[in-house]
Amino acid sequence: MARRRRSRSYRSKRGRSEVILVLISFLIFVTFSIIRTIVSAIEHIELYFSNQTALFQTAVVVALVGLGLLSVRIILQIRNKKRAELIRLQVERDEEARRQILRLRNLSVLREMDPFEFEQYVASIFRCVGYECEVTKRTGDGGKDIILRRDNELRLVECKRYTTTKVGRPDIQKFHSAIMECNAQEGFFITTGEFSRQALECASDKPIQTFNGERLLSLIEQYVGFETEALEH
Repeated sequence: MARRRRSRSYRSKRGRSEVILVLISFLIFVTFSIIRTIVSAIEHIELYFSNQTALFQTAVVVALVGLGLLSVRIILQIRNKKRAELIRLQVERDEEARRQILRLRNLSVLREMDPFEFEQYVASIFRCVGYECEVTKRTGDGGKDIILRRDNELRLVECKRYTTTKVGRPDIQKFHSAIMECNAQEGFFITTGEFSRQALECASDKPIQTFNGERLLSLIEQYVGFETEALEH
């Protein structure tokens, strides 16, 4: 009788142990499932934010590129407007210079000019032809009044605002020395008066073009008509 009781007690304890093991296994399974679910959720959250960050970075890059292109376009528009304005102003200055040259195209007026004013006037003619002009200082100019530059070539101009005095041979020789000293391509000797015969003979075999009063007026007329062959050879 006692043996049966012990057998039943053993079976009862064994049954409870099996139940406990099942419960523990179930709890372990449930816990593992919960942990796996949490880890999976965290991974999905990280992936979501990672994708959002990538999208945000892409949007920022696109926005910056667009802003850069817009800035370049605005800068080019401003530059083109400034260039157009400079061209317009230059055209207006050229037109005004042309009108001024035409207004003063008179030997009597030119002969009454201050010598330095006459040099400026002659320089304006050569500017209209297309030369870069530099008017030298009033004294100690070394035998040249205007320095011309174009196409990497140097030319000189000597101006004499004479009324009755003629340009003589010594004037031509001095001007020729200045041309040689500056290694200039050629020179233009311009006067409101005339050249002596000796001066013209002296200039004939030298790189010097001579312009007396009448030829100067013809040059101005050619300039107004956009004919510049007289200075082009």
